[in-house]
Amino acid sequence: MALDRKAFSMIWSACLVLVAATGAAWAADVPAAAPSSNTADAAPADSTSATERNSVNQQAAESLVRERRALVREAMSANEDMLVAIVALEQTDKDLAYRALADASGKLDVVLARDPHLKQVPISVESKTIDLEAGPKSVDKVLADAKSQLSKGNVQEAKRLLKPLTSEIRITTESLPMDTYPAAIKQATAQIQNGQADQAAQLLANTLTTIVTTERIVPLPPLKAEADVQQAEALVKADAAKNRAQALELLHQARRQLEVGKLLGYGEYKDIKQEMSVVQQRLGGGATDSGVFARLKQLLHEARGKL
Repeated sequence: MALDRKAFSMIWSACLVLVAATGAAWAADVPAAAPSSNTADAAPADSTSATERNSVNQQAAESLVRERRALVREAMSANEDMLVAIVALEQTDKDLAYRALADASGKLDVVLARDPHLKQVPISVESKTIDLEAGPKSVDKVLADAKSQLSKGNVQEAKRLLKPLTSEIRITTESLPMDTYPAAIKQATAQIQNGQADQAAQLLANTLTTIVTTERIVPLPPLKAEADVQQAEALVKADAAKNRAQALELLHQARRQLEVGKLLGYGEYKDIKQEMSVVQQRLGGGATDSGVFARLKQLLHEARGKL
């Protein structure tokens, strides 16, 4: 049964948006909504309701995200200004280089003024998806063949066999190092002003090499498994008796994805597979309540949080 691309796309997009919007680890600064209490003793002294407090907290979190995005835009623009300065220096246009660096320096000053402790600011996020369409048996066979080639000393052939065994999203982030980048731009600006254009050009070229590049790997098998489970739950909610067989097939498909993930070295998923067996047994035994998916969904959600 083919994976419903809409459900899979929702999970995949959510993962990418989280990484792209928050950068390195900025999401950790977003305040969580205050939990509501059912006890009278826990009520605040004023008359503000839990709903109103949660709304305020949500607005604060959204405001912080907007500010973070603004900082990223300033940093990106500053980096573009520096590139303009490098080209201008190559063309001996010192005035343009000076103005561009002055603009870049001012923008980075704004960024640091808003967050003096900032270490890195993401300026570029790219993703590449490598989706392996193969079941556990096929993957296991390739692994066995590669092992056989290695035992014969055929390392290159083993590498060729293993190369396609990838199923992941690779997210590459480039970030400005805020502990060195602004200072280097200020120094280059001063050098241009002092008639040291060649030294400024070299400094800027060296500064470009300090951009920090990080790669994050997001395994696809558990995301696909989660999409399958969500579809199975939706079918049971709609009509458990009518859709039971289809829901069980989706759970079987989800288990196969987890097996592929294990073979590819992304994780063991023991707890998830154990709970999946429980859900399959209950559905196969005639359960009609979609609540049987609750713990399985929670485990998959927690696994996604660790990606």
